[in-house]
Order: sequence, then structure tokens, then C-alpha cells
Amino acid sequence: MELLLSAISAGGLSGAADQYLCLIILSVAARLDLVRLSQPVAFMESWWFIGIVALFWVLTTLPAYSSLLSPGVMNTVNTVVNLLSGFVVPASAALLTLASVGIIAEMNPELYDVLQTLQIFDSSGQSVGAVGWLMAGGGALTASALTGAKFLAKPAISTATGTAGTASAPMYATLENAAAILLMALAYLLLRVNPWLLVGLLAAVVLVILGALAWAVYQLRRLGKGIGRLLRLIEERPGAGLSVVAEFLVWGSGWLIWKHWNRGLVRLVLWVLWVAVVFIGIPAVGTGLGAALAVVPPLAFLATLFALSAEAAVVMVGLYAGARSARSLMETWPALEARPQATAPA
Repeated sequence: MELLLSAISAGGLSGAADQYLCLIILSVAARLDLVRLSQPVAFMESWWFIGIVALFWVLTTLPAYSSLLSPGVMNTVNTVVNLLSGFVVPASAALLTLASVGIIAEMNPELYDVLQTLQIFDSSGQSVGAVGWLMAGGGALTASALTGAKFLAKPAISTATGTAGTASAPMYATLENAAAILLMALAYLLLRVNPWLLVGLLAAVVLVILGALAWAVYQLRRLGKGIGRLLRLIEERPGAGLSVVAEFLVWGSGWLIWKHWNRGLVRLVLWVLWVAVVFIGIPAVGTGLGAALAVVPPLAFLATLFALSAEAAVVMVGLYAGARSARSLMETWPALEARPQATAPA
């Protein structure tokens, strides 16, 4: 349990920082023999991998600072780049989780037998076993949750603090890069003392991010904007507010509550198709692609990471679609309520 939770925590920390800089730091540390990676992810210390990740880091960081020179265009570019980078978070976190397994076992020899017993990697040590992928999924889920919390908190904090202009993008970029350096250094030091401390570090980071998100939502509620407006609607008109929440979770359900049959049924059908792609389509494609490339283990490994990224992309697109539909309903519900034939939810 100690090894599993510590490795998941190591991968999850990338969600609180710049994922690309976290990968670069770990890869360079392995290149300098400061840490030793597990064999299935040993390619991370290759120069080609470091170069590709460094390129992505520059491409995602540069627009944030360029917004100081050209706020309008570069702010839009920075938003799009950050959105696209969010799709890569599960793959980055999975890599960091699997890479940390060997590091933890090396720094804590008493856990090496646990590594062998759990069969995180196969007997040859060349590929990832079922437990290993379960751990990678845990790290990816944790990092994705933290990234989502940051995504929600950033505009809220900017609005509440009045830094929504040119200052916000470079400010957040600087904080995330500094967090990558600090968290990776702390993770290394804590692992040398006790792997459980890494779990404590993740818990502290989660509390900080959730605290910032809660404060930002409170400020938005006070100002009557965004999520705060929805919370106020739930308090003042529970039926209308809960129908908006239902629309976010299941597209079309909120519109059906207000008897808007055409729009509700179309969105509900789209939601069913989205759920099928998430839970059936992408896993099937990922399994087939991995089996087809199994003859070359590194390619099969990367195919699975690609499937994780595709899964995250489709989920995030679905969440965005639900948010847009819920927002549309929240803007429209007064007119729906005013219709003589409409019956307002209790």
C-alpha cells in the first residue's frame, strides 16, 4: 500500500504544477544518474524524449509571457494551448507514476520485495502489468482532478482579484513552473526519508488548491458571477438551479424538466453517444491498438498512453459541452418559466 500510494502521489503532483517541466526535471535527473527509472519507462532519460518534452514546454509557456506584448491575440492562444495541454495531463501523470515506482524501490530497499510481489511490471521487467496500469490510472485521475480544479480556480481568482488582464497568464505560468521545481525537489527529499511523506505532500497540495477554489467560488458568489451565480440561483430558486446542475451532468435533462422537448431529446441522444465513446469506444480502440503494437513493447506502451490522453480529451470536451448547455439553460430559464404552458420545477 505504501508503494502504491506514494507512486500515485508522485504522478498526481504534476496536476498542481507545469506537467512538462516536471517530466523534464525527472528525465534530466535520471540522465545524470541521480535517480534510476524502471525499465519500461527508461526511454524517459533519452535525449529525444527530453527534447520533445522541452519543445512542448516552450510552446505552452511562451504564449503566457507573450501576452504582455500582445494581450488580445496571445491571451486567446494561451487559453487554447492550456486547454489542449490538459488532454496530455493523464499521460504525463501516468509516466511520472510508473517512473517513480523504481525510484521509490531504489531509495527504500525494504519496498523492493513489495515491488516484485505486486507484479507491477512483468517478470522480465520490460512491460507494465495490470497493477502497474492501475497505479498509472490512479496518478492520471489525481492529476486530472487537480488540473480541473486549477482550470476552474484561475478565472475565478483573476476576476475576484482584478488580474484578469495581461497579468494573469504570466503570473499563473510562473507559479506553475516554480511549483514544478519545488514539488519535484520536495518529492525527492521526502522519498529519501519516508515514502509516506509524499502522500502527505499530495494531501497538502490538494487542500491548498481546493482552498483557493473555494475562496474563488465564494468571491464569485458575492459578485454574482459564474459558479457563484448558479449557487445563488440554487438558493433562491432550487428547482431552476437543480435543473441547471442536471443539465451539466446529463445533457438535455434540464431542458426536458422545463418541457423543452426538441432541444432536450437531441442533447440527451448526444450525451448517450458521448458516454458510449468514453466507456466503450476508446477503451476498445486502445486495447486493439496496444495488441497490434505488442510486438514492439515501447510502441504498445505509448499506444496506451495515447488512449489515456484521448480518453481525457473526450471527457473534457463532454464536460465543456455540458457546461455550455447548462449555461444556456441558466440564461433561458426565466423565459421558459414565463411561458403559460410551462410548469416550473418544484
